[in-house]
Amino acid sequence: MSSVIRDVRGGTTDEPGAPSSVTPTTPGPARGYSGASPAVPRDPRLLAAEKAEYEARAAADEAAAAKAAADDAVARAAAAKAAADKSKAELEAAREEARAKARAAALQVRMEQEQQLSEAEAVRAQARAVRDQRLGTVHTVATEVEPEVVTVVRRSTDKFAGAFGLFLLRLLLAAFIGIVGWQTMVDRPAVSDALVTVGLPESVVDRLGPVVGVGLIVVAVFLLVGLGTRIVAGLVLIATAVFLAFFRFGPFSPFIEGQFGFYGDRELFIAIIALLFVLVGAGGWSLDARIRHSREAGREEE
Repeated sequence: MSSVIRDVRGGTTDEPGAPSSVTPTTPGPARGYSGASPAVPRDPRLLAAEKAEYEARAAADEAAAAKAAADDAVARAAAAKAAADKSKAELEAAREEARAKARAAALQVRMEQEQQLSEAEAVRAQARAVRDQRLGTVHTVATEVEPEVVTVVRRSTDKFAGAFGLFLLRLLLAAFIGIVGWQTMVDRPAVSDALVTVGLPESVVDRLGPVVGVGLIVVAVFLLVGLGTRIVAGLVLIATAVFLAFFRFGPFSPFIEGQFGFYGDRELFIAIIALLFVLVGAGGWSLDARIRHSREAGREEE
């Protein structure tokens, strides 16, 4: 476009690159802005170029104005945000100050009320003293009752000696009952004959023999670990008493000639040991003691 503008201002109308065929005819000051005579109309390409240049300058000015307006808007937004933060901080400080004043006022009111109550109590006490002095009443000073001291004594069966002794007794009793249970399961004919002599029918005896053997083994296991010892020992005591009444003692002398002891002495000792466990429990080396300690710890936490 610059070459075209130069051609027009130089007085040529040829295309760029073509040889110049027209020379200016009128030299001097009569030439116009485009280099032609004022009577000659301006080249449309020059007008389009000038218009495009003017529009470019206007667009640049508008862009600069828009950028300045955007910068101003950003600055105003930052200032507004700072003002909002400042207002928020001032509002929070005012609220905290109001709460502090309210707490101070409430404390002052409570102190004044307590002072008024104490003054009223002092006035009433003084009035009572004056009245008692006039009536001649003598007040006795009440003696303070000392709080009762509760001493928690640990069970002797939880200590080493008691726990170890009861553990040995449980081991002995569990071994004896477990052996009897195993023999009951193995030697079923002897058990069946013994139950038949009591008066039980054979149909019941055939099913009762294995049940008795399994039950004795379960009882032995419970005694060995010390779980539910009082209940299990009570069952052993009842079963031993029944066994002594029906199988060992009868209308005859329990002392047998030529034998030491008496008939049923072993079962009697078993019954006494079972009674001991019913009275004192399994001791410190048992699951019953562990459960008891857990319950006591739970009650102390509550």
